[in-house]
Amino acid sequence: MRFVSLSLLILISAGCAARSINSNLARAKIMDIPQADLEKEDVDVAKVIQTSGTEAMAETRLKTAFRIEKVKGEWIVREVRIGHGQWEKISNLTAVLDAVKIAETKKMLGQISEAVQKYRQDSGSLPVFKDYIALSDQLSPKYLTPLIRLDAWRNPFGAEGSGTDTIVVQSSGPDGKFGTNDDIRMTVSR
Repeated sequence: MRFVSLSLLILISAGCAARSINSNLARAKIMDIPQADLEKEDVDVAKVIQTSGTEAMAETRLKTAFRIEKVKGEWIVREVRIGHGQWEKISNLTAVLDAVKIAETKKMLGQISEAVQKYRQDSGSLPVFKDYIALSDQLSPKYLTPLIRLDAWRNPFGAEGSGTDTIVVQSSGPDGKFGTNDDIRMTVSR
């Protein structure tokens, strides 16, 4: 088994809000994560930083194991196990994470679309811009708060004005490349 360094954001529950967090409490909360079959020796808390009265960051090393297979002369990581939990296929984890990130990105695009519509209602026309940064600068902070510039994969959004009647805001999707089948688009029309 190998130890992997992770940073976890620990949200303090209402019952713990009155006290500050320490390494033992952070370990206990991490061990309570659903579906994580962790024991005390599986979680090594390196440090805990309380970032506010209700949030903290715990840097940890979690005991993990990887199943690696040689395919056509190349070693490929196929499965991972955290603590004493069950083996999970890397491809399944990636697919689930991408599905969550697609949903998050669509929600962000919806917020951007709403901001463009509010701008249009106030000004009588769609914003004129050269790229997404210029568009978001026009929308924030009056129509778009907080400012949204990156999709769920931490890649920049793109935007195009199609004449004066339509704006297309897009994410490059899971592959991080614009112009491919996994792009996520939202069109805002007059």
